[in-house]
Amino acid sequence: MLVVHWSPVNYSKNILKNGIRKSRNGVYCFPLTGHIALDRWWMKALKRFRKDGKKYNGFVFRVEESDFPAYFGHFIGHMTSDRSEKPIKTLIELGMEIQNTIIWRIGERAVWNNIEVHNHDQDFLKLGKEVIKKNPDDYKETLTDAAFMEYILEDCQLVLPNSINASRIIRVISPTKEFGKVLYKQKKDEYFE
Repeated sequence: MLVVHWSPVNYSKNILKNGIRKSRNGVYCFPLTGHIALDRWWMKALKRFRKDGKKYNGFVFRVEESDFPAYFGHFIGHMTSDRSEKPIKTLIELGMEIQNTIIWRIGERAVWNNIEVHNHDQDFLKLGKEVIKKNPDDYKETLTDAAFMEYILEDCQLVLPNSINASRIIRVISPTKEFGKVLYKQKKDEYFE
């Protein structure tokens, strides 16, 4: 799975030379989806909330089994005890967690579209699975719906416990250049200062 870590542009040379050093909690990153707005959501959020005027580059790398255990979920959850209750131990578990997040939102959307009163005690994951069972194409359609995918994953993050070696960085995404699906390019070709 490819992910992106956002860091201020002025740290780019250091990251390309020494890798991405973990902070106190780990290395924060986000799965790449191929949806431009969603893949750049954290860059925009950092600029909006930090208000320091900095621009951010995205450092794309592949998550490996050696990067686990990790945390995936809402960014607020990682700041609470939720982090220690839901460690993800493998790439397969990470894929399942992301898939379950999407299915949960499909179940939630089914309730929105229903005339019945929204009940917060409903099992949206179960409901989402029922919706997909009735219409298997609903999951695929959700993956291509950029606006709904942004709603589903915008606040989510993956937190890895270890630093990332510079040799693992596949590409650097500049804050101004448009991008779609990530292509394997030499990182030096995409470095912008």
